[in-house]
Amino acid sequence: MIIDGHYVYIRPDFKPQKDWTVFLDRDGVINEEKGFVHKIEDFELIPQIVPALQKLNAGGVPVIVVHNAAVVSRNICQLEQVEIFNCHMLSELSAQGVFVDAIFYCPHHFDAYNKDFVRDCDWRKPRYGMLRAAAEQFHLDLSRSYLIGDHERDIQAAEAAGVTAFLIKNGSDILSAIDRIL
Repeated sequence: MIIDGHYVYIRPDFKPQKDWTVFLDRDGVINEEKGFVHKIEDFELIPQIVPALQKLNAGGVPVIVVHNAAVVSRNICQLEQVEIFNCHMLSELSAQGVFVDAIFYCPHHFDAYNKDFVRDCDWRKPRYGMLRAAAEQFHLDLSRSYLIGDHERDIQAAEAAGVTAFLIKNGSDILSAIDRIL
């Protein structure tokens, strides 16, 4: 699906059971952040994300990944590689019996090395366009929603959108944040 010129993944047959969500950053929250990770062979699931997602999935809480795809704007890889990486992440999570409901990401930057992605885009964190687009798509109340991220830009996007934010440093922080949410 394409929303505002961005490719978005939505789990087939996904219909939110709640009017709020938990947004997750990708690198550093779901998978280990290793510089500008974009190759499947560099994918390493953060172990604590599986029990965290189990709790969210069991509670019927929509889980939406929101991430900047800086690897595209920096011309490190093509958009297709981000799609392949995201599909691999979904497959790895599925193999663990958990899932995310949607993925929104932004490959744009106002000063991108890849001229095809030069755009002063409100989807790019620390702006909150991805959060707003997800809320509009799924009729979610941002004031009741949460975001878990590992960078200040994640927290800034959440605060700008009126979303409660958790800044994490490690896998244990993920579980602690989920326990506070639920």
